[in-house]
Amino acid sequence: MKSKLPLYLKRFGVFKGLKLYFLLKSKQKRTVQIQIPQARHPIFLRLGTSDRKVFNNIFVYGEYDSVELGFSPRSFLDGGGNIGLAAVYFANRYPQMQILSVEPEDENFNILQQNVAAYETIKAVKAGLWSRPTQLEIRDTGGGEWGFVVEETNEHTPGSVRAESICGLASQNDGQSFDVIKLDIEGSEAEVFRSNTETWLPKVRALIVELHEWMKPGSSASFLAATSAHTYRKTVAGEYEVYVREDVTA
Repeated sequence: MKSKLPLYLKRFGVFKGLKLYFLLKSKQKRTVQIQIPQARHPIFLRLGTSDRKVFNNIFVYGEYDSVELGFSPRSFLDGGGNIGLAAVYFANRYPQMQILSVEPEDENFNILQQNVAAYETIKAVKAGLWSRPTQLEIRDTGGGEWGFVVEETNEHTPGSVRAESICGLASQNDGQSFDVIKLDIEGSEAEVFRSNTETWLPKVRALIVELHEWMKPGSSASFLAATSAHTYRKTVAGEYEVYVREDVTA
């Protein structure tokens, strides 16, 4: 397997790159605080977990660097916030943009809160994304801290978490609709795009989406059916498909 060290050196400089590379290779489970040039505030990571992979994707491989919106976004929904690194990336790229970062899993959310606390433009919400308000239970698929999925439940149980619709989240965003929505929600996109999209989707100018058809069949069909009413310019950024509306004016 090709070493990531040259990328660390290129991204962070020789001294910091070497230090970060060997620190993050550690499998000893503990939380560390690091500082990188790409972020105004320190980043918290849990060693020995999938946090390193998320960090590498965003800040080493530059997964979002090729995302070109073609407009200045005002409001961003980070669906499937994990530990908040996507929110941190976009907060540094678009300092005036308001961000709502949504994550249902307890331990991920705790680290997310630490990562976004210093950013006045980011608000953290502990919830799952769904087509309507309900209750969800979290299931561990064995894919690490970035592989949790949620399933609807009829009861409020000790392990359940509330589900929010995108419309409901807009109301928590001072009623402001989202210009950009990023979704990495492990198959829940099947539900999010299946119904009630007419109230929020026409207001969205860009979608950054990872579809999980292999985890929940029907995810791609729901997404394509909901978005077919609009014209998009499609590109790819890492594992994400980026859809920028072409049928709106600035």
